[in-house]
Amino acid sequence: MMNRKAFLVIAVLLALITVLIALITIKRPPEQSGGRDAIFIGDEVPAYALLKMKDKIYALGGGVAVIFSEDLSPLCYAKLKYNIWKAENYDEEKFAAIQRWDPYFPKIGSVVMFDYKFNQIWSVNGNFTDFEVANNKIYAIEHRGNSSYLDIFDGNGNLIKSFKVLDDEEIEERQQYSLTLEVNGSKIYIPYISGNVTGPYKLMLLRFDEQGSLELKKEIYETKEPEGVEHIFSHKNGLLLAVSSSSCRYIYVDKDGNILGEARWMPPSRNGCWARAKVLNGKAYIFGWDPNLFTGYVGLIDESIYVNGSFYYTKAQVIGVKKDNTWQENSIVYDVLSDGDKLYIIGLVQMYPPSGAFIARVDPYLNEDISYLLERADVVYLEDIPPCKS
Repeated sequence: MMNRKAFLVIAVLLALITVLIALITIKRPPEQSGGRDAIFIGDEVPAYALLKMKDKIYALGGGVAVIFSEDLSPLCYAKLKYNIWKAENYDEEKFAAIQRWDPYFPKIGSVVMFDYKFNQIWSVNGNFTDFEVANNKIYAIEHRGNSSYLDIFDGNGNLIKSFKVLDDEEIEERQQYSLTLEVNGSKIYIPYISGNVTGPYKLMLLRFDEQGSLELKKEIYETKEPEGVEHIFSHKNGLLLAVSSSSCRYIYVDKDGNILGEARWMPPSRNGCWARAKVLNGKAYIFGWDPNLFTGYVGLIDESIYVNGSFYYTKAQVIGVKKDNTWQENSIVYDVLSDGDKLYIIGLVQMYPPSGAFIARVDPYLNEDISYLLERADVVYLEDIPPCKS
């Protein structure tokens, strides 16, 4: 008969095993029947933009679009004339997109409107750096000659208004082709970096009304290190600026450009990151690429935790994928999409074999291990997906 001491030891071991299994289950949820949590497109496209239309998930980029069901089953694909970099819903039937050829040194291109079947409705050729859909219009920044302009189009592609916002001589040289904007009500906000290549650099904020009147030109702060502003979004009665720098600062400012606080995602060796952001359902997500680890990341800013009285805590995951016990070389996160109780994430992982675009479906609080989901993701190829019917 088992003695009391041995029984207690076994009981404790069983309890520890139970706890360990529970912890693993929380971090690595089992795959749901009837669907998948992650998928690779083995042809490296699409990897740049996500939309939801007609209860379907649209993935775009690299001249290709793939439509998925909500459980990430691929339904069909289409080849496009444009290499889409960013896309936004215009209404339930149409979406607008912008073309860029290279995410690091962008050759900037057209603004295009498609229907949900990928039929092109109209396009406007130009050197556009960013756009936003708001107030049933399309607001776009265009670089012409030695200046940048704000163009406002109606839903049919007709130009309503165009006015100059900046001359090249005011902008730090590396930022001339990457201006971004945010439309808040009837106001248009444009951040930029001023200064020459040797510094110092100033983070500036412009505010215009829709008639082109300059209402605000504000210096937010000055720094000695080179920076860039990848995104600007309305958030909590103010603005959130995603700043790429050595510390990857996410700056909160009010509508007059006064600093309210900041959040940080700090890579281990403090060499910065390529930083983007998106505000979805009141949650501020950060994502991009960490040059220290050669990996992409995605995070959620937690405004309830202020670290050492200096910046907001950011819960972030690095996307480091292992296949057959071998770490893959590189990854990057390009976009996120909120859909109810799920967050979709799109990006690129360089794997041998295969290299591919990935899409992961996780909870919006990022409590799931995304790297693990990708390690066991299915791989499909465009030739295995039927073409979409126009």
